[in-house]
Amino acid sequence: MDRRSVIKSSLAVTAGIILLASCLQEKKRFTIALKNFNISGDQESLLADLSEARIPKTSSIGAKDISSHLFVLMMVDDCYNPDEQKKFVTGLLQFESMAKAKFGSSFTKCTQLQKEELLKAMESKTGIPEEAVSFYNSMKRLTIQSFTSSQFFLTKVHLYEQVPARFHGCVPIPKSS
Repeated sequence: MDRRSVIKSSLAVTAGIILLASCLQEKKRFTIALKNFNISGDQESLLADLSEARIPKTSSIGAKDISSHLFVLMMVDDCYNPDEQKKFVTGLLQFESMAKAKFGSSFTKCTQLQKEELLKAMESKTGIPEEAVSFYNSMKRLTIQSFTSSQFFLTKVHLYEQVPARFHGCVPIPKSS
């Protein structure tokens, strides 16, 4: 066995180990690139589950199906000032810590009943930190805005009519005999 073959095989084994280690990482990566703040892939999953909890999938599509959480992230990144963005991220962290304190697991791993219980607590706003309430209200408002402006909603649920739309008069016209 010569020295060159040993070096080549050791380099191949080392490259294989590095490649395998990078493929087996547990952390999720985020879907969209944000310019003004950062979140992890796990936090993005939490936002997706929270939006799905607000508008669940029934016989029609839910908020997760139209990626409402990505709309929320884009709106917070583009339209909120840095203080509001910081408050949003802080509220997200507080929301997650509330779920862990109350149920012992992440919001994404909670059962549907546990998620509903936490959302009812957020709606009541008693004993909830201000940033968590602000985060929840922003998330709720932006999720609804995303869903009601989606192509599905405007073509299947509430038919969109371009301006000028049909005339809907408010005074009935009597029929002449």
